[in-house]
Amino acid sequence: MPTRPFTLGRSRPLSGDPGAADARPFELPAHHLVTHGVVVGMTGSGKTGLVMVLVEEALRSGVPVLMVDVKGDLPNLLFTFPELSPAEFEPWIDPSAAARDGRSTADVAGGLAARWRDGLASSGLGPADVAALRARMAPRLLTPGTTAGEPVHVLSALETPSPLWDEDEEAAREALSASLSLLLRLVGRDPDPARSREHVLLAHLAERRLRARRAAGLEELLADLAEPPIAAVGALDVDDFFAPKERQALARELNTLLASPTFATWRKGAPLDVAAWLAPQAGGGGGAGKTPAVIVSVAHLDDDERLLVLGLLFDQLLSWVRGLSGTSDLRALVVFDEVFGFLPPHPANPPTKRPLLALLKQARAFGVGVVLATQNPMDLDYKALSNAGAWFVGRLQTDADRERVVEGLSGADGGAGGVGAAALSATLKALPPRTFFVRDVHMQPPSFLAETRFSLSWLRGPVTRREIGRLVRSISPPPPAPEPTRDSMNPKAVSPDARVDSLDFRSAHPDPRVDSLDSRSAHPDSRIDSLDSRSVHPDPRVDSLDQRLAHPDPRRASLDPSRRAQRAPVGPGGTVVLDPRHTPSAPQPARRSGAARADARAGAPAPPPASPAPSPAATAPPPPPEGWRSLYAHAPAAAPEGFRYIPWVAASVIAHLRDTKLGVALNRSQLLAAPLLPDGKPDLSRVARLDPSLLSTAPAAGARFAELPAPLAKRAAAQAAARALREHAYRTTEAAVAVHRELGLAQDDGESVEAFTARCRAAAARLAAAEQQQVVGRFAPRIARLGERIAAAKARYDQAEAEVAALPGAVGAALLGLVAGRDTARRAGTQRDKAAAKLERARQEWTEADAALRDLHAAQAAELAALEQLPLRAGEGIETKRLVPKKNDVEVAFVALAWAATLAGPA
Repeated sequence: MPTRPFTLGRSRPLSGDPGAADARPFELPAHHLVTHGVVVGMTGSGKTGLVMVLVEEALRSGVPVLMVDVKGDLPNLLFTFPELSPAEFEPWIDPSAAARDGRSTADVAGGLAARWRDGLASSGLGPADVAALRARMAPRLLTPGTTAGEPVHVLSALETPSPLWDEDEEAAREALSASLSLLLRLVGRDPDPARSREHVLLAHLAERRLRARRAAGLEELLADLAEPPIAAVGALDVDDFFAPKERQALARELNTLLASPTFATWRKGAPLDVAAWLAPQAGGGGGAGKTPAVIVSVAHLDDDERLLVLGLLFDQLLSWVRGLSGTSDLRALVVFDEVFGFLPPHPANPPTKRPLLALLKQARAFGVGVVLATQNPMDLDYKALSNAGAWFVGRLQTDADRERVVEGLSGADGGAGGVGAAALSATLKALPPRTFFVRDVHMQPPSFLAETRFSLSWLRGPVTRREIGRLVRSISPPPPAPEPTRDSMNPKAVSPDARVDSLDFRSAHPDPRVDSLDSRSAHPDSRIDSLDSRSVHPDPRVDSLDQRLAHPDPRRASLDPSRRAQRAPVGPGGTVVLDPRHTPSAPQPARRSGAARADARAGAPAPPPASPAPSPAATAPPPPPEGWRSLYAHAPAAAPEGFRYIPWVAASVIAHLRDTKLGVALNRSQLLAAPLLPDGKPDLSRVARLDPSLLSTAPAAGARFAELPAPLAKRAAAQAAARALREHAYRTTEAAVAVHRELGLAQDDGESVEAFTARCRAAAARLAAAEQQQVVGRFAPRIARLGERIAAAKARYDQAEAEVAALPGAVGAALLGLVAGRDTARRAGTQRDKAAAKLERARQEWTEADAALRDLHAAQAAELAALEQLPLRAGEGIETKRLVPKKNDVEVAFVALAWAATLAGPA
């Protein structure tokens, strides 16, 4: 059954007006993308919106999609809000950005919801279409190299024997080769499968194990390198092919990689199995299966890591494609947004180029389409892209970009669909946002203009690693609520952590909308990152904290109970510090619809039964072990009956984020806390960022204290906790900084984007003025030489003109012949002809020199005018640079016992 056409918006002829009556729905037959597509357009052209609409239409049509996300935009596909209500938008609004505009997050969410409803209505869509898309797709957000999303085991082809060794030996060998190439690149060795001795030897050792259905992980390969189980490689003895000392050196390098904690993240998670990722899933309505929507996000990786991981991914993708049967229908769609740097022109050859070229040439025969999108077409291999059957060209920034696109379109079929190069360039220059010049070789006419429809997903912009974690939790099914057991009714069997969780109403709702109740935890805010300077320095004054917190104002107890309930302090891990005299009910998100509340109740585990009285506990705080200090959750001045403190561990961590090339140096301080596991180690799966204003150096009077785990008394416990929380900070800390690479400028800490843009314009103005002086200085010698040349030509012209005037004319020569004879007259005529020729040459030299001077002045004026535009276009060069710390740039100021407060019931 043919796949339904993709409804992308409206189309009109090249000569049509935006509101002309000849506009009609733009329906792209799905099989047209089997011959691949290219989307180009500058920032603000609507390129990402078109890519998202293509993805949505593929999913609505039941076509699996594999998306490669480099910038952080494609996870916006998960922002599908079925009710299009403000309550669905609000948790994802940045409070600091809203505050800068003088608005609340509720106001911003209301405006966004109204805009999205109106936009979808203008495209003939509505909430039912959003709900249908959300129900149809089976999303996965994979994040190689980090646990922010779903991690990926990038070396699974080595460590997991594949059935491909029996079904498709060539594909299995290609997957193994790609994994070994990545492994060798990580240790700085030659990764070439044909020329690298390391690659050839490891391939023999690994293939021998995998064919025997045994793992070929690093541990096994290290053992085989020490004592090779094979006698020869090719025609040479194994020791002659690779000497024992060289094998030992390679084994040491691989062992260092194996021992690296950073490398451990690359070896856990989902196997790198494209076939399993794109296999349809059961669960769709009407008996239809859900359609996979797989997002592989590498926005958090550095450039080298991206190339390595994506090179391996595309090799695996190519192996999967080659194992498919041939078809002319669209079987799957591969979308790569921001392909700049991954498919460069010759002679650059990054690890991603070869498999991408192979996909563009071969995947069409197997029904797999590839859509590539980029801002700058100058940096792509047009020899490969000219084979694409569908082009979507938005507004481009420079004439050179437009010329390159025109060249690529002309190369596709000898002409851009009957449109001249000059006319096409003029059309591209005048395109408004969200409007594209479309060239589809399968259509008649092949060229037209198209305006994309409104996307069903909210195009929020790049997401951070922290937000990726929230998105993954929102698409993962909540764990089933445990059945009550006899032990659960025993107060001695109820752990302190369990009681803390029962008081944290956010932990009972996996819905990200509920997470938004605490704006400080839902949004990484620079105000929280900075914390209180007193909390990040091991200074004696830090023990005093805020005197208002250590000695709460008794007048606060007379506040209205409902207001106090809404502003209840939140302690470690979201523990709500309740005042038993005014016990508040768990608050609910504002402006949530009835359906949303029903969904939240259906997905949340049932609240636990009231716990009986806990076992007796100490009424005095236990002395902190050596190397620790104590901090206490903010509590009432006098602890009520049942008030109890439970120990967590906390660390004040400072992360230094630097980029020496850009001259950026930021410090991010944070107070991290985690509950304790039975062995006394912090539970890193529940790390929380604390606000120091919620802590005090003194406990509430009359409170009881749980016992400290025995392992904390060990001297190394503080160091172990510091290392664990330092590692967590290293994995999760990041900052977004606006940079202008051409100007070499970076946004200062605390500087607004508007102020940075103004600074870039001022710097561009200074640069333009300096370059204008250089232009004038560069043209001055040439202008002076041409002036001298003109003066000399004019002098020769004047001399030749005088000579011609001095000689007799035609009548005078005739009279001279009568008087002096014909020979004399002939000589006079010859002199006159020579003088006239000399005059003509002088005139021509003068004219040419004068024209050259005018051209030179015009060229100088053009360069000066272009430089005058630099300050006006300075904002176009601003981009966002994401900074993450190096491991050595994260330090711990101090570690502490953070006593979390909760109600444990009457003693």
